[in-house]
Formats: sequence, structure tokens, C-alpha cells
Amino acid sequence: MSGEAEASQERPGRYVRAFDRGLDILLCFSAEAPELTVSGIAARTGLDRATVRRLALTLHGLGYLEAVEARYRPLPRLLELGYSSLATWEFAELAQPYLDELSHAVDQSCSLGVFDGSAAVFVARAAVRRVMTISLAPGTRVPAYASAMGRVLLSGLSPDRLAGYLAHARLVAHTDRTVVDPEALTERIDQVRRAGWALLDQELELGVRSVAVPVRDCDGAVVAAISIGTHTHRVDERALLDEIVPAMRDCAAQLERDVTAQPMPLPGIDATPSDFAVR
Repeated sequence: MSGEAEASQERPGRYVRAFDRGLDILLCFSAEAPELTVSGIAARTGLDRATVRRLALTLHGLGYLEAVEARYRPLPRLLELGYSSLATWEFAELAQPYLDELSHAVDQSCSLGVFDGSAAVFVARAAVRRVMTISLAPGTRVPAYASAMGRVLLSGLSPDRLAGYLAHARLVAHTDRTVVDPEALTERIDQVRRAGWALLDQELELGVRSVAVPVRDCDGAVVAAISIGTHTHRVDERALLDEIVPAMRDCAAQLERDVTAQPMPLPGIDATPSDFAVR
């Protein structure tokens, strides 16, 4: 039995071999071999030339490889894959002490999230021991239109790109309170932009009310959001706005001072409408 056949038996049933091969092609370039022919890629990856040709053409169409006569070479877009992950990881690490302090001060779990073009993604969290239906561990995705964090992040988009998001997003009612009309959502997000915070009352989960505030970079652009969700029977709306939101704003201000004080990559949210495919 060949090594590839043995390896395939050890892989899960949903393993996508074509994706694996595409990554093999992207990783075969180096400083010593910045440009490669189809034959050169085949020799480095162990793939047959017909497979290499199909995958290279696909990667070329996606903007990751450039075709120069009979050779391929990586394009700068390839750096975005690592850069965005690095930016998110560094930013989350920087924010964690502030989230811990905020969580302790208000006795509520809090999260930091960024926008990935279709959803709000939690990248850091400071939790107190509460029981909630929705899991909000780092990596959790929530619909941007139906979450306080997401609406803050959407408020940082330009009008055209917000319209692009609402035109392509699958607007589903998670509860009977969820706003799904694009015009009404645009109005709500405009209100968030003016107020500097978002409040959602049981639109994502019945019995859960959440608030969020933006985190901005040195140019004033929204790069992330801090969010707190509470059970409606534990904290009323007035307490959220009068006591918790000011503490969240202080937390965001402290994080923003650190962000502007030291050069570091930041996760951007100004995605193009073509990025708004439903996942």
C-alpha cells in the first residue's frame, strides 16, 4: 500500500483532498523557487501535472497565484491568510486583561469580536459562571444583523458596503423579536452609529438582552466590538445603559489607547460586498 493510501485511511471521512492539494501547491514556493512551472510544482508536490494545472488555474483565478508565461508565482493576497490570523490573535491577546477587568467590575461575562464579512466572530472572552443557551467561546460566530456586537461592527461599514451586506445576508428570524427587514435594520444600525452603542432585546435568544460598544483604531475606524449579554430577569435595560455601558466604554477606551500607542496589525472589517456570502 502506498504512503498516500495509508494516510488517506487515517483521515476523517469528510477530508477534502482537493483542498489539501491546493495548499501543497501554495506551500511549495520558496525563496529559492519563487516561480515554478507546472512540471516544477508537480516535482515538488508529488502530484501529476494534470492535477497541478487544474489547481494552479483555480488559484490563479482566485488571485493567489500569478501566471507569467509558463510559470506561476505567489501573489501578495496569499499574505492575507496569515496576516488576518496574526492580527486577530495579537489583538485578542492585547485585549484579554481589559476584558478580565471589565468582567470582574460588572460581574458579567464579556467578549471581544471582529467582523469577518458575514458574521461577528468572538475572538476573546472573560466569563463568569452563568448558564446560557448560546455558547460564546472564542471562534463562535453569530449573525451580525441579529447581535449587539454585530450591529456595532456593521455600524463601521460604509453605507454602500452595509447595503451590500444586507442584500446578500440570509436574514432569518431567530425569535419573534428579530428585526429582519433591511430598511429597518439600516435604521437601527444608523442609530448605533449615532449613539456609540447597541442594545438588542431578545432578538437572538429569548430571555437574553445584550449590549455592545465599538473599539476604534487611531483613525476612528471600528475594528472590533466589546459585548455583554445578560438574562432579562437578572439585569434590566436601565441598569445595562446606566451602569454597564459606561464601564464597557471605559474598557474600550483603555484598549484603544494601547492600540494607538504601539504599532500592530489590526483586524479590518471593511469587507467588500462580494465577501458577504452566507456561510
